Amino acid sequence: MAAKGFGGLLGLGLLAVVSAVAVAAALLLLPGAAGAQAAECRDGGIVPGSVAVVSSNNLAGEASGHTIRFQLCPTAEGAAGSVGNGVEAARPVEIGLLWDDWFYLEHPEQAGITLTATEDGKSWDAADAFAKRACYGIAGTGVSVGFAGEELNDLVPPGKDVPVALQFDIPASAEMLNPAYPDDYRWRIVLRYDRGDYWETYTGESVATVITPSLSATAGISISPNVGSPGSEVTIAGYGFPPNSPVESVQVGWVDVTPDNRAATDAQGKFQLDIFIPGLDSGRYAIQALVAGIPAVTRFYVPAPSLEVHSETKDALRNLEDSLVRAFYFNSSLVEWLFYDPEIPSDNTLSYLMAGECYWILVKEPMEVILNRQTRDLTCQPDGKCWNVIVW
Repeated sequence: MAAKGFGGLLGLGLLAVVSAVAVAAALLLLPGAAGAQAAECRDGGIVPGSVAVVSSNNLAGEASGHTIRFQLCPTAEGAAGSVGNGVEAARPVEIGLLWDDWFYLEHPEQAGITLTATEDGKSWDAADAFAKRACYGIAGTGVSVGFAGEELNDLVPPGKDVPVALQFDIPASAEMLNPAYPDDYRWRIVLRYDRGDYWETYTGESVATVITPSLSATAGISISPNVGSPGSEVTIAGYGFPPNSPVESVQVGWVDVTPDNRAATDAQGKFQLDIFIPGLDSGRYAIQALVAGIPAVTRFYVPAPSLEVHSETKDALRNLEDSLVRAFYFNSSLVEWLFYDPEIPSDNTLSYLMAGECYWILVKEPMEVILNRQTRDLTCQPDGKCWNVIVW
């Protein structure tokens, strides 16, 4: 999957992710470099399908080292010209590695992760935590390597006609823990480009499978409820375990929640116990019970705080009056752009504004205005671009 950020947004370096299947009508109205990455290999981008993960251990809950290989596309002869402010085209200023939050690695920027060009052995320390910026739609945890000036020119010279092979290495000594729940998990390579007055972002990804050993064909657990907030009480029912065996441990994610008064299976290999969900961020988690060395896992969901629907868009933006040209919102669940244009009310798809969400607002001129009880300073670029990103 590849995604591209659009620019001309205040010069703040904010990144918006645009899916390759975003709504075409909305994309035609987006500013600057709006659009999705082309399917073919892009100058300086990631070779499609080149991201691959090799792990030293793919068992659930086990520590593992990982090598994530990928290739950068060849760079055309004409792609080395400056685009302004000393910024060279087709040169990422940052290469990042992201993994699903189900993996556990404390302080990844201190874990000895490296990025290596496999052809010449040149290596960089991936010692920067991947920045999670406001209004930035790429999720996950990871590290990045920043590049300045001409640092990548020797690695990706203009006119090079073969891809450049690189790899991130997470050493086994970092003791990164695999997810406790067997499933397919995503790894992403993220390229960020500085285009002078805006940023672009491209991603490539691979899926790696985490499995659990078949210690028992019949043991399992069920939970009720399977959705709840931190502090919620959950009942776990186990079955198919060895009879008259104590429950050794219970974990939610990586948090041990084993009750002080430990339960044990009955003569039929069943047990039941209650736990409380610890303080966790929203997301999906594994609940695991271990009995007689046999693990059983199921999923639990901590929902995100409900978003307050402020009001209809036309009322929420009424203080902009005639200065409002257009507003956009990217719905990551539907993978599409929604828009509001006061001149074409029958075609609008952005009906409500929600607290905590990011919106792109195009105005006719700079202005100070109160939106959702906050004073907003809406500005314009010197070239006349008046797109502003706000968090509602």
